[in-house]
This record gives sequence, structure tokens and C-alpha cells, in this order.
Amino acid sequence: MLFTILISIVFIAEVIIAIALVRAILRLDKAICEINDTVVLAQDGIKDISELVHKISEQMVDLANDYVNRIKRYQEEAVMKQLSKALIALVLLRANIKTVNKIRKSKLGKTLAKGLSLLENMV
Repeated sequence: MLFTILISIVFIAEVIIAIALVRAILRLDKAICEINDTVVLAQDGIKDISELVHKISEQMVDLANDYVNRIKRYQEEAVMKQLSKALIALVLLRANIKTVNKIRKSKLGKTLAKGLSLLENMV
């Protein structure tokens, strides 16, 4: 008789555990169905957002390439400006040296040089 009561208690405990597991599984199933409905409703929106993000990333790549090219172009222009300034300065310096040498070698230049040296000696 005791053995029958123990088996009955164990059976009732197993039934209670089984009922609790079934309820938990049903709650979990309901939660999963709600999440699935939410995902199905948001799927089109997620797809649109994904396409927008893809387009934005493509535009960012294009803008970055344009920016890098613009910086390179500005750098090349700055280098060319500096080189042209240096070349012009060298040409003007060379022309100035030639002009000064021509004036020194001419009669007028020699006369002016003598006059200036005479003035310097007097002062």
C-alpha cells in the first residue's frame, strides 16, 4: 500500500511537471509567434532601410574618392604655382644680372660708377 501511495505521488508530481513544461512551451510558442509577426511586418521596412544604407555607402565612397582627387589636384596646383614662381624669380634674376653687367660694361655705366665712387669718397 505504501508503495502504491509513493507511485501515486511520483505520478502526480510528474504530471504537474509535465503541465508546467507544456505551459512554458505554449508561452514560448506564443512569444515566438509574436516576434515572427513583428519581423514579418518590419521586413519591408528593413529591406528599404538596407537599400538606403547601401546607396548611402556607395555615395560616401564616391564622395571620398572625389575629395581625395580634389586634394591631390590642389596639391599639384600648389606645387606648380611654387615652381612657376621659382622659375620666374630665376629668369628675372638672370635677366637682372645680364642687365647690370651690360650697364657696368657700357660707357654710361663706367661714368656713373666713377661718379658714385667719387660721391662716396666725398661723403
